[in-house]
Amino acid sequence: MVSCKRLAVFDFDWSLIDVNSDIWIFDDLSKESRLKLTELHKQVQWTDLMDLLLGELHEKGINKEQILESLAKVPFSPSMIETLQVMKNGDADIIIISDANLIFIETILKAHGVHHLISAIITNPAAWDENGRLRVQRLIKHTDEPHHCLNKCAVNICKGRELETYLASSPVKYDKIIYVGDSVNDFCPATKMSSNDTVLIRKGFRLEEYLNDRLSATTKIKSKIIYWNDAEHVLQITKNEFANEESQV
Repeated sequence: MVSCKRLAVFDFDWSLIDVNSDIWIFDDLSKESRLKLTELHKQVQWTDLMDLLLGELHEKGINKEQILESLAKVPFSPSMIETLQVMKNGDADIIIISDANLIFIETILKAHGVHHLISAIITNPAAWDENGRLRVQRLIKHTDEPHHCLNKCAVNICKGRELETYLASSPVKYDKIIYVGDSVNDFCPATKMSSNDTVLIRKGFRLEEYLNDRLSATTKIKSKIIYWNDAEHVLQITKNEFANEESQV
């Protein structure tokens, strides 16, 4: 008897965690920079703006340790941690595709003891420079060929393309994909999935609103759609999913 090999794909902000990690850091460390984020976010590309404002934190004397300590305080629902454990115990591979950045994501995962459960993190690169200043870059840089995607993807990342690239390069051939997201940039990967897959869309967030306003967009999604409320709901969906698989083996 052969079990179903699954791939679980998570967005990060407002999906795996219940905050926007980019905004969190400024709410916690610099109200002035937080206000500037609000003022400039429609004028400056988001990843570029993050890099700019992280530079301001450095100029204010906010150091690496303070940033890491702040990120470690980001809440992580026990139910979402259990969801990851249920998936891993069910032999699923788990990856993150996010428009946040690598330092933020890895720091938060490690703080809550779940980094080892994640097989891959696909996101904007980030690193500390020789002066201890955090630098963030676009995943798709200014000098790179644009992704030319028509599915509302940000200029710096096409999650649909990243999912396809991961699947094509993986030595594992997955029988089923489970995608958990909340925002419009999660629409593109949902369109790359099959009727055997499941996409979990968060209620009350931008992707649900986008689909409700554009019914034709929903027809581009072939997979089963489940709308979720919170981490407890995702946990229950996950338990049901893996229980159903066990009953069919």
